[in-house]
Amino acid sequence: MPKAVDTRALSEFAACHYSTFTNVEAAAKGINANALTRLVRDNIIERVRPGIYRFLSTEVTWRHELYAATLGLHTVASHFSAAPLQRFDEFDEVAPAKPEILCHHKQPVHNDMALVRRTTWLPKADTMIIDGIPCTTMARTIIDVAPFVDEQTRVRMVDHAQRTGASMAWIIQRAEKMIKRGRSGPSDILDIARRRVGGYRVPESWFERMLSQCLRSPLLEDVVRQYELRTARGVFVARFDFAIPWVRLGIEAHSRSYHLGESVEWYDEDRDMRATKEGWEITYLGFAATRRPADVRRDIEEIVIRRVTQLGLTPPSGRLII
Repeated sequence: MPKAVDTRALSEFAACHYSTFTNVEAAAKGINANALTRLVRDNIIERVRPGIYRFLSTEVTWRHELYAATLGLHTVASHFSAAPLQRFDEFDEVAPAKPEILCHHKQPVHNDMALVRRTTWLPKADTMIIDGIPCTTMARTIIDVAPFVDEQTRVRMVDHAQRTGASMAWIIQRAEKMIKRGRSGPSDILDIARRRVGGYRVPESWFERMLSQCLRSPLLEDVVRQYELRTARGVFVARFDFAIPWVRLGIEAHSRSYHLGESVEWYDEDRDMRATKEGWEITYLGFAATRRPADVRRDIEEIVIRRVTQLGLTPPSGRLII
């Protein structure tokens, strides 16, 4: 009877690498080709692709598949596989069923488990490692994805990059280099990034950007984003996603994704009480509101008209509100 294969060293190594390993890594842990064959036969590991194996005891996620797709090859996760790694809002934790990987055209890669994309330009400056998986940088990912998405999604990706501290100059530089190589996406990203140079303040979330579109109305004068309410003595009272200060109205983007939990609920109530003491009214808009901007505008307009009537106010423009 053949001696049992001792997989302890290999399993400890694989535990830190998505339960996945190469035959070379297995050999370094004392597991040769014959032993790998026996482990596959005994349903302890599986052969993912030539030279790549994975322990069957793990629950496989898209990250496991993406790691396995790039392992042992001169490739990086790219396009719609790199986007969720970079945690772009729209692609967060939503990866394609088949991993997308990128390689240089001079290093052809054959990989049945992935969609292999090729490029003539893949410098180290355009690659990085996230969660142990090699992938394209945020700037390169935005540029690569740009031709396959609409303008709204492109703006959303640049928003995310700016919100997380990425330099617009960096994105512009990478886009300009890609344009020289005849790519179709960089010009779209350049148009967006160049408009951001010189002090543009990005919304704190895409949800906030959509709500700002809902509030565009000639009756809703002087809407202020990220408004800080302070007392006459300058003491901080509250901060609102939006506000119409002259009618003392605070508007909150109350998304379930960002406003859950007892502590957050308590903070909202405490803040609302402080603002109410200062004569302010607070209204909350859920994510569904962004799907019907006209209704949202009409609701806020009615609140503003009521506040004007009750408080005897005059709009900043002096225009009569009916």
